[in-house]
Amino acid sequence: MILRLLRLLLVPLSALSLLTAPALPAQAAALCDSTTKRLTPLTELGAATYAGQAGGLYPGGVNTMPAAHLAAGLARAATITPLDTLGLPAATGRIVVLSVGMSNTTQEYSTFISLANGSGLKNPRVLLVDGAQGGQTAAVFANPNANAWAVIEARLGAMGVRAAQVQAVWLKEANAGPTQGFPTATQLLRDDLRAVVQNLHAKFPNLKLCYLSSRIYAGYASTGLNPEPYAYESAFSVRWLIEEQLSGSAALNPDSTAGPVMAPWLAWGPYLWADGLVPRADGLTWECADFSTTDGTHPATSGRDKVAQKLLAFFTSDATAAPWFSLQNVAVDPDPTGAAGPRGLRIRTLWPNPARTALYARVDAPHAMRVGVELVTVDGRIVRRLPDTQLVPGPNTLGWPNLADDEGRSLPRGVYFLRIRDEAARLWGTRGFVFAGLPPPS
Repeated sequence: MILRLLRLLLVPLSALSLLTAPALPAQAAALCDSTTKRLTPLTELGAATYAGQAGGLYPGGVNTMPAAHLAAGLARAATITPLDTLGLPAATGRIVVLSVGMSNTTQEYSTFISLANGSGLKNPRVLLVDGAQGGQTAAVFANPNANAWAVIEARLGAMGVRAAQVQAVWLKEANAGPTQGFPTATQLLRDDLRAVVQNLHAKFPNLKLCYLSSRIYAGYASTGLNPEPYAYESAFSVRWLIEEQLSGSAALNPDSTAGPVMAPWLAWGPYLWADGLVPRADGLTWECADFSTTDGTHPATSGRDKVAQKLLAFFTSDATAAPWFSLQNVAVDPDPTGAAGPRGLRIRTLWPNPARTALYARVDAPHAMRVGVELVTVDGRIVRRLPDTQLVPGPNTLGWPNLADDEGRSLPRGVYFLRIRDEAARLWGTRGFVFAGLPPPS
């Protein structure tokens, strides 16, 4: 209650108006010279601290969740199955994965939907629905009667599904115009996130898993919408919320055997912040070109692609998500019609997926043919031309022991596509995979 009163006392009227406005008017162009804030990503703080706070996504300065919490998440993941509109298991039902958040979230998730649907990696029974909306901050979604919830209901209906089919949520939120400093603004965001996940539980009866992400880099921001260091500090809001559930808070209880259920199981989704042009351990950087030229806050096409790739890599490799999200783990023919490519050529599957060094493919050919094979990025850039291959009629197994690029460098982690062309350079087949990078040293 005290924090709520502080919000009313400390936030100027101009900032309060942002809670319902669809977007802030641009005050200036993106600040492209702000290429670093000299802050360390939460995942790399290690023994160091930020304003007295330890690093790591989870308690103890580590990025891996406690074993008991992981076990609880795996148990819930094992119960996820296609549901009909009444919430009953049905082979023809849907597993709805809903996004909740504000403008950046809807832009990023919309790109993820296109990427995932075209990647060949997603279970076809999984339906991705974007519930995020411009201007709808954490403070808005904290209100169970906010119109933003009605918009989500309408969007679900437009996709032919209902609330009972929502089983997983990606939640990425912020509050507009923060001015209170650390830790007050961060605590206020945590409190709003707590109310949001409680609302999610109340509105979606079969929701089992909620994955949270904090903001991307905001060093180029030229408005007060959500600048640094607030974007960086939003990660502590997420971590503190998850820590509450780990500590057994009744307000976030996900376990019916421990009392009234108040929230879904909570965990980190992809952590998206990197310090501008300073590469993160996994190579992630944020360039000014990744953001809108008018405000430096909203992601441009390349920025949306970066988040979409992180999301796809997460959902296809995370232990609690991959069992029901990834096509590799479900007994579904990816192309039941048999019409996967021109003249019947089909890239039936790729493995292992995610890949670390080697990649193998099962390719069905309608007749003998010689083909060229390429590895391409999401935006179509060719990173490796593999040797031409002679296919025989029927099934073929192809393999590449080294996924380096044409210059012999290891590929950055992310989503790629294997693409096959015939001798006339006609595209005959494409299928996506996640490259997880080299394994850690033993």
